[in-house]
Amino acid sequence: MTKERNLLHSRLRNFLSEFILLFQPRNATNIPRLDGCKLTDSCCADLSTVLSTCQMLVNLSLQMSNLKDSGVRLLCEGLSHPNCKLEKLELWDCDLTHAGCRDLAVLLGTSQALTELKLSENSLLGDQGVELLCQGLKHPDCTLQSLGLEDCKLTAPGCQALASVLGTSQMLTKLHLGNNGLGDAGVKLLCEGLKHPKCKLQTLSLATCELTSACCGDLSSVLSVSQTLTELVLEYNKLEDTGVRLLCEGLKQPNCKLQILGLGQCNATAACCGDLASIFATNQALMELVVEFNPLGDSGVTLLCQGLKHPRCKLQTLNLYNCDLSAACGGDLASVLCSSQTLTELLLGGNSLGDLGMKLLCEGLKHPNCKLQKLCLCESEITAASCGELSSALSTNQMLEDIDLWNNQLGDSGARLLFEGLKQPTCKLQILSMCNCKLTAASCGDISSALCTNQNLKELRLDANELGDSGVMLLCQGLKHPNCRLKKIGLDSDQLTAKTVRMLSALKKMKPDLLIDI
Repeated sequence: MTKERNLLHSRLRNFLSEFILLFQPRNATNIPRLDGCKLTDSCCADLSTVLSTCQMLVNLSLQMSNLKDSGVRLLCEGLSHPNCKLEKLELWDCDLTHAGCRDLAVLLGTSQALTELKLSENSLLGDQGVELLCQGLKHPDCTLQSLGLEDCKLTAPGCQALASVLGTSQMLTKLHLGNNGLGDAGVKLLCEGLKHPKCKLQTLSLATCELTSACCGDLSSVLSVSQTLTELVLEYNKLEDTGVRLLCEGLKQPNCKLQILGLGQCNATAACCGDLASIFATNQALMELVVEFNPLGDSGVTLLCQGLKHPRCKLQTLNLYNCDLSAACGGDLASVLCSSQTLTELLLGGNSLGDLGMKLLCEGLKHPNCKLQKLCLCESEITAASCGELSSALSTNQMLEDIDLWNNQLGDSGARLLFEGLKQPTCKLQILSMCNCKLTAASCGDISSALCTNQNLKELRLDANELGDSGVMLLCQGLKHPNCRLKKIGLDSDQLTAKTVRMLSALKKMKPDLLIDI
């Protein structure tokens, strides 16, 4: 094992030596990737040399390495060198403890370039490590803007130290604290820092932090006063309807600047959807709402749609993935598509819309006022029976660019109908995913024909279908056509013979801009 490790480090030193020479301005796009290379602390002296001599290196990722505190100490020597211009450093899962944070804290007070630091999944960091980091974050010369501390075993005491940073740092704008046991007490402490008039934080992620409705009053207070917070992620916490209602009180305040709110899997139901809908009529900032994996049901979506149709609503993205919806909500959603001037992205995957719900939705998609650009319908129990309506929508809608139909049993007959719509010159679709849609070689002629005529389609995913050699050969005829503008296609190589794989390789040489993902 020692011999293998020495060989690895020898090769790394050789690589880094060549890299120093290679990494000149003319090769500035050649960025080394060392993720998962099983590096240890013994290679960090070589890395430190690179950092202190190579001024073109601005991004270094060492994720899943066994660097430990001793390795970080060596890295910090290079990072603190005046010639080092590194802006982004990723040390995910590198066996760091609180002891390594002392060196990182000193670095934060000296580096004039570092703006992003990711320390996630270092479970031995703990509150003590964060308290040490905060000493560096409060240094007047600290330039760090983004800090990732997910899954670092932080609790409420660590939040107190971070709160003091939020009240003093003029640079920190992004803080990711997901998957830590902060609890309501920890968030209450954080909120004191967030309400400080000098706080500049824009993004705060608190996903999976053991929160309940008890902290939502404090968060609501922050939303009503903060002039900088634009993104708040609270997913996978048991906020329930009571917590969501409290948050809505802050969201309705005229001073609220929040643009993105993540409430996925927060145990919310239809009971809070009226409160959420009322936000749309008053809040002029909110552009994205994520409520996936909440049992809102059709009645909840009906309430949301009332708010979405309000002329003052500015929402652009709505994520309703896996919200216990059925065909019954299709009419309400269609009416939103007919009236909303801002909604451009709608995620409905994981719901039992079925063909009836799809047909109702298509009435909205075909409306001339529809502004939707991206639609996710994966796992929505759609079959060929509704593909005619969808095809008609694709041929008339001038805005829709991206549609995901993954894991629906469309079959060859459904694909044939869909690609009739894609062959129309009015179709503007650029991305189409039909992974695991029960397609065979029988549909490939229709797909190939569409590729010969469609001037807009850039990406096509056909993975997890049984196209076989004959189907792929038919596809290649369309891919070779001079009118084909496709940049990426996804296929399964497991079903293909060596001959067909060679044919795809030859096609790649013929069209070097085409990415064939197999």
